[in-house]
Amino acid sequence: MDTNLSQLMTVTCGGDARIPESRSHQLVLTITALFAGLALSALWGLAAGSTSATLALANAYKVPMVILLSALTALPAGLVTLRLANAPLPAHQLVSAFVTSIFGGTLVLATLAPLVAIYYHTSSMAGVPIALGSVFVALATASLLFGRAVGRRMAGQPERRGTSLIAVGVLVALFLTALLQFVAMASPIIAATTRFDGGFDTVFSR
Repeated sequence: MDTNLSQLMTVTCGGDARIPESRSHQLVLTITALFAGLALSALWGLAAGSTSATLALANAYKVPMVILLSALTALPAGLVTLRLANAPLPAHQLVSAFVTSIFGGTLVLATLAPLVAIYYHTSSMAGVPIALGSVFVALATASLLFGRAVGRRMAGQPERRGTSLIAVGVLVALFLTALLQFVAMASPIIAATTRFDGGFDTVFSR
């Protein structure tokens, strides 16, 4: 397991440049990335709900569940887009890059979790903005890692890289769209009311 986690960190930082060609090895690495990412997101959930023991414990499973369900909702459309665009990227490599990027994003969440907890307990003004800001930073990081990973996998076919990146765009867009509604369904996640608690209707209401 330690070897898999070490390799996962190398793959994440290197944009999948060193991922082995063996499909079985990629599968193990993908599963490791999935479970590690869900565990890391639970740490952020504990920090975000740390003003209430009940909320913190609920977040330990709600936050990972929101991420997992959002990914499962978006993945089929990404795979269909990959085939319709006749992209050269194999489906299992798209899934591997997607899950690895989620791991990278949740790693950012876990890294910022102590800061979120500190400000929640010491600042009534900065606690919520920092919690929301950490989520936006994590989403941006995951999206960049995903695009970079797929781009590097297509390094030998630059003329066909664009078709694979279309699938990346579709996956990211649908993941964010699903995430918005699953967050609303799982609310409260943080101990304050925000526009995101109502999902699409409140975020885009005038």
